[in-house]
Amino acid sequence: MRTNVATLLPLAALMTACGAEREASMDRSAPDQTVAEVMEIPVEEYGNRRSTLLEALPDGIVLLHARPTEKSMEQWGFVQDATFLYYSGLAEVPAAILALDGPAREVHLFLAPPPISFGMSVEGIVPDAGTETSARFGFDSARSWDEFEPWLRSRLDQGVRTVYLDEARNPETRGVPPGMPRVAGPRSLWRAAITAAFPDALVESAKRPIMEQRSVKSEREIALLERNALMTASALRAVAERLGPGVRQRDTESAVVESCISAGAEGPSFWPWTMSGPNAHVGRLVGAFFRYDQGDRIAQPGELVRVDIGCAAGRYGADVGRTLPVSGRFTDGQSEAWELLITGYRAGLDAMADAVSVQDVRAASIRAVREAEPTLTTGEGRAAAAAILGAGEGTWHIHGVGIDSGEDIPEVLRSGMVVAYEPGFSIGPDAYYLEDMILVTDTGHRVLSTGLPYTASEIERLMRGP
Repeated sequence: MRTNVATLLPLAALMTACGAEREASMDRSAPDQTVAEVMEIPVEEYGNRRSTLLEALPDGIVLLHARPTEKSMEQWGFVQDATFLYYSGLAEVPAAILALDGPAREVHLFLAPPPISFGMSVEGIVPDAGTETSARFGFDSARSWDEFEPWLRSRLDQGVRTVYLDEARNPETRGVPPGMPRVAGPRSLWRAAITAAFPDALVESAKRPIMEQRSVKSEREIALLERNALMTASALRAVAERLGPGVRQRDTESAVVESCISAGAEGPSFWPWTMSGPNAHVGRLVGAFFRYDQGDRIAQPGELVRVDIGCAAGRYGADVGRTLPVSGRFTDGQSEAWELLITGYRAGLDAMADAVSVQDVRAASIRAVREAEPTLTTGEGRAAAAAILGAGEGTWHIHGVGIDSGEDIPEVLRSGMVVAYEPGFSIGPDAYYLEDMILVTDTGHRVLSTGLPYTASEIERLMRGP
């Protein structure tokens, strides 16, 4: 069902209501309840999501697996498998299996025993199997996971042939040389386990219908994402306040974490990227995933910094970015290159609306850059135009934002989508990057990450501070 964004509650009113709800909840002996908990998605909405997926895949059984392991010591908290969370509402239940049985129009939850940590059983995490849990969360049954194998075997024996599984957004690493069974990639390992245990099942991908459903947000999801976007915008301003020549990258990363948590988030939705100078070029940027120090370095005068950050709260993420000058001012050439990016970016925003293709959005941005090219007067500006036009659509990346900070979206925009438009390019020593969280509406768009600068002069004003 299409979201009617005109009926959305204003965020300020929602937050006021949540504050009142939180006070009332705390009066009911819940002193440890957080703002995120009182804004979470209602049980009925999860049930509607499951019904929609059952309608999309009526001929088989969709099997969604919860995160099978504990959090790493480095994570701020347990991060549930996003698709399992989206359809179950169970953010803190490890290793569970959600089975959506299309032919029977039933949903069953299979629960693992309480996990073991440091040799001790962790109580209070896994709900009890039985009717109380199934009724609480709206499932047809909640069972021990010892029942999963015989249950699925019986359904296959009864004539159900197809088992649908979700896939990772990007290809998962195998973690071993060719010819060996994989040891890495939770979605791929889940597929391998199902295929090995049920060789007579036809295992198919549910990625497309899941992606299409998750891409259009409900009113509550949009409110959560807007709140996260505003917290992230505040964190970006905190980076601008701390940044300067001689400032260590770790200092600006810590500014993001501190700002997110101070605003009420659980932490960053991904570890902050505040790379300076050559480390902001994509070729070196991606190396941060394999660097102990995240590419840590000291920001130098005259350099630019790519700020790509998000705050996580309410079980949803965020993704916002800007380019900041280390010295507080852009050079004339940097300014012209940045303004060219802004010109193309705004043209893309103006093109966004329900039923508009992503390709058309990118084409609008490219067209605006091409039209502005003859007016450029600096070497950096002309080099920027050449880089942008040479890369074509590759400059204008767009993705969804939801439980995951980066989600796939269909090729045609729909009202209710929350997307991140994040163009970027590099010339010489400098890398340029821009990103907002944007709600697609019936007639256009609305930027959720409000309060951030766009033009070079606006960014320089932010860097100077109050």
